[in-house]
Amino acid sequence: GGGGGGGGGGQKMHCVAPSGGVLLLLVSDRPNQFLCHYLSSAMVHGLRPTLLGWDSGSWLGGGSPKPWTFHLGAKLVLPLHYLAACGYSNDTLVVFTDHDVLFQGGAAALREAYRAAAAASGSHLLFSTEHQPYPEEVGPLFPPAPGPAPFRYLNSGMWAGPVGAVLELLQTLVGVRRGESLPALLDVYLNWERHTARASPTPRVYVDNDQTAYARLFVSGSSS
Repeated sequence: GGGGGGGGGGQKMHCVAPSGGVLLLLVSDRPNQFLCHYLSSAMVHGLRPTLLGWDSGSWLGGGSPKPWTFHLGAKLVLPLHYLAACGYSNDTLVVFTDHDVLFQGGAAALREAYRAAAAASGSHLLFSTEHQPYPEEVGPLFPPAPGPAPFRYLNSGMWAGPVGAVLELLQTLVGVRRGESLPALLDVYLNWERHTARASPTPRVYVDNDQTAYARLFVSGSSS
């Protein structure tokens, strides 16, 4: 079965062993029907996804759900916190997805699909793509779709890469490279009601859509 991770606030981190060299990550702060299908299909193929973002109030009732932008920011902050704390070897393939995914194979199939796509693209980091850009204004900045690829625009709902490359990417996106503190960002996520009550400035990662962050970074690199 899958494992829970993403402990904070002094709790000991539970680091799940990769399955066949693959570490599956997703973030969810509340139950939903898509998550049930995701977990069912993963287990059928012997995969062990790690669910980050457990919130007892939202999952079990009695608590206030976090604002949606906090969930989007958590898709960047929580994987970074988890990977930095667990110290996986760099030959571990990290595969991050949203909930709306059904698996059609196990770890070996995921590694082979990644190997083929990485070889074809010449890149260590791979992203899913889609028909329309988000945000729309960055659409003209995207390069043409490669070869016969049907989709042109980056989508933040699935990405994959080795641990080292993923850590560099997430550190850039959450602002660590421009002075943000990862422990402070985690504290804002875990204690969002307290920070909101104090009218504390909300870190940028919890204001922007995560796909906006990915798209900005991608088009800035493509156009430089």
